[in-house]
Amino acid sequence: MKSVLAAVALIAGTAAPAAAATDFPVLQMNLCRSGVANCFNQGGTNPMAKAASTIVAANPAVVTLNEACSSETTKLAADVKAQSGRAYTVVWQPVGKKENGRTTPYPCTSGRGEYGIAVLARQDLGAVKAREGGYYGPQDGGAEQRAYLCAKFGTVNACTTHLSTKQPAVEEQCQALKGLLAKYGTGTVFGGDLNLRYPGDPSAQACVPAGSFRKGDGNVQHIIAGGAFGFGSSGKTSIPGTDHPAWRVTLTR
Repeated sequence: MKSVLAAVALIAGTAAPAAAATDFPVLQMNLCRSGVANCFNQGGTNPMAKAASTIVAANPAVVTLNEACSSETTKLAADVKAQSGRAYTVVWQPVGKKENGRTTPYPCTSGRGEYGIAVLARQDLGAVKAREGGYYGPQDGGAEQRAYLCAKFGTVNACTTHLSTKQPAVEEQCQALKGLLAKYGTGTVFGGDLNLRYPGDPSAQACVPAGSFRKGDGNVQHIIAGGAFGFGSSGKTSIPGTDHPAWRVTLTR
């Protein structure tokens, strides 16, 4: 009897195997679509078809877009669905244009809608529960008003931004972003063009809240993840027609 009881106790005390971590890819792209910058259709190539095929191949849970146009972003999501069958929810935030003391959405050239930033979330993440977007208080004195965007989905929060190229605005915006990401908590992923490098002075690491980690592309694009995530792998994909590669970080959770 004692041996039977000992065996039962041993079985009862055995810990259940830990659940396997699942991949959670995040893809960041700066598409240079304003129509004003020199990188627009670089080399005479429109990057949107390659952007769509890159999303299809990577199957990211979250895509963050900078320097995008609203009409092209809607079409991008439709093209991805047509090619893969996977639907993405688009959350949009225009960049601002300040003229005569008034800020309105910055237009892309040739009637391509608003110029701005976006989060695309694979629909298995759930519906949008809340959205927060707007313009930073600190700006660099130019007409363009840099913007931020966060959205809450059923299982994750996702944020993006494209910071200024100038001092002191970029450092001040970096600190505002750090506070924003801290507010959204450990279940938050971020992708964006910070116009800051690591190592650098100032450093892109200054935008990362406590308990989160950052993975950069060796230049100015970075993905930041809260403590609910781990790191799996990363990689770049060339996107002809823009001056930035697509930057993918596969997180785990």
